Amino acid sequence: MCRVLHILSGMLDIRQAILTQLEENGWTINQLAKRVEGQVARRTVYAYLRGEEDSLSQTVSILLEAVGLTITTTKRAKRPGKEQKK
Repeated sequence: MCRVLHILSGMLDIRQAILTQLEENGWTINQLAKRVEGQVARRTVYAYLRGEEDSLSQTVSILLEAVGLTITTTKRAKRPGKEQKK
């Protein structure tokens, strides 16, 4: 099953979403690292999920897929009373 994350104008902590999904799946970071072995170095998985370093989008995509998450974007609704610039 693949769960979809909707990003509203980039306002989502992807790292936290992966950690939350790990918890929901009942997995440890070590189990995730084993799932992506050969694609992402174990050290990179741990460093990213502990917030010690940022990762490339390819690495994050692999981790998201491994835990069953997909990202889609959604445009932010216009606020009432805000005029558009011309």
